[in-house]
Amino acid sequence: MLHSSARQAALQPRISKMERPAAKAIFGRRLGVISQQIALALGQDVVPLLHELRQPLEVAEIERLTAAAARGDAETLAATVRQKRATGQTSEHLCLTLLTLVARRLGEWWEEDRCTFVEVTLGMIVLHQQLRDLAPGLVTSGSIGGARSALMMTAIGSQHSMGIAMVAEFFRAAGWDVSDETIASEEALIGRVSEQWFGLVAISVGSSSNIPGLAGHVAAIRAHSRNREVAVMLGGPALLANPEIAVAAGADATAPDAAEALRRAESLVALMFGAA
Repeated sequence: MLHSSARQAALQPRISKMERPAAKAIFGRRLGVISQQIALALGQDVVPLLHELRQPLEVAEIERLTAAAARGDAETLAATVRQKRATGQTSEHLCLTLLTLVARRLGEWWEEDRCTFVEVTLGMIVLHQQLRDLAPGLVTSGSIGGARSALMMTAIGSQHSMGIAMVAEFFRAAGWDVSDETIASEEALIGRVSEQWFGLVAISVGSSSNIPGLAGHVAAIRAHSRNREVAVMLGGPALLANPEIAVAAGADATAPDAAEALRRAESLVALMFGAA
């Protein structure tokens, strides 16, 4: 009901245009961050050369884990890591083999148009979280400073502001600098993101009537933001039953609640910080 096939068809041409070439440039840069962070976290003087650690991994296993990561399924990758660690494989080894190969495969899928704007970001979030668990030296949320600034707003034309206000307080409690505002038009949105640097723009979508304009708003944010690597999240009641709306609109991620939104936002801005 919230996302009819007719509405999906209407959105698709706008998404295809937006994804090429701008989206490819954005995510091409971000996909390189995982490998950079592996090197940063482990240090070249700590581990042997990469080719000395690599052992053959089943192609089917890498495909399975890449597909799980693109769905945002962190547990599948974590379970595989736990199982391999139980057989004696070290954290360093797993970072330089399993995680690197999954990141590389995700990048290949992106170049081959086999995954969407949101799927590739969810995959990077999953990889980043697992890397953080394996390598304590990884850049953490406390190190990314000004990247933890967010503009939080209801969808243009929406009157449902309670949800985004609660999310904003949740982020503030975690140390984020949050501006939660009502923005009445796309022109006002463009003015806001062009005048102030934000690491994240989060939009709460209250009803199905707000959905058709989302792709244009997300594209406007990316085109005019002072932060060219800005992360965009969509959430709210209209997306709870249909999270694929975020995929269609070209956002980086969606989340069902404030806690999950914070978790994904922390990973998104850490990736953006590493790509800067």
